[in-house]
Amino acid sequence: FISDLASTTERPKTLVIRKSPEQLQYFVTRGGDLQIGNADVASKTPSQFHDTIVDLVNGVGGSSSQILGYYGIQYVFMKNPADAGLVRIIDGIGGFTRSSATKDGVVWKVNNALARVTYQSDLGKYTTLNSTDKASTAYVPGPGVVFLAELFDKSWQLLLNGKQIKLEQNQFGVPIFKIPEAGDISLIHNGVSRRAWISLQLIIFLTVIVLALPAGRKRREVPLEELV
Repeated sequence: FISDLASTTERPKTLVIRKSPEQLQYFVTRGGDLQIGNADVASKTPSQFHDTIVDLVNGVGGSSSQILGYYGIQYVFMKNPADAGLVRIIDGIGGFTRSSATKDGVVWKVNNALARVTYQSDLGKYTTLNSTDKASTAYVPGPGVVFLAELFDKSWQLLLNGKQIKLEQNQFGVPIFKIPEAGDISLIHNGVSRRAWISLQLIIFLTVIVLALPAGRKRREVPLEELV
């Protein structure tokens, strides 16, 4: 299922859940391997996102689908052997529509989930904006809000008609930009500081390895017993 989604141009996010009597495991996938250039490669899972999944599993997450939808989660996949009780909870909690159930697991579609980059007009109409992994360019017809279904990161920048728009968070911690007028927008992830930090970590790692290697000794420093 996830591989099929990866072959589409949208590459929607999927929340994969596996529950056993001992623990709950989950992760979010776009259908492809995580790469070092991804904007959220080193980001910590937001507490609100984690709490939403915990509430969903406990059957008290009435707004779970809304919050997951803001983060761009369009599908929930429960891997077999699926927990029968949890399946009933998701079926009945609202905001999730059962899509399929196969030998591999159960799939639900998250109702009204946002795309990766979404524009909401002042009239409440949502429009999906085209995007790549680290950028988006589009025209917005008037005042509204641009939602970015990613983890909050100060490196996200949006220009409207060449002017930078302030980066904010909505009530669920999702990055948003309030658009005051119509115009062309350019959304990018300025990862200069992140790349510098990764480079510094690599340098430190290599330095530690070099220092840990046994130091060579000159011939005159080797005892005669070792040379014989």
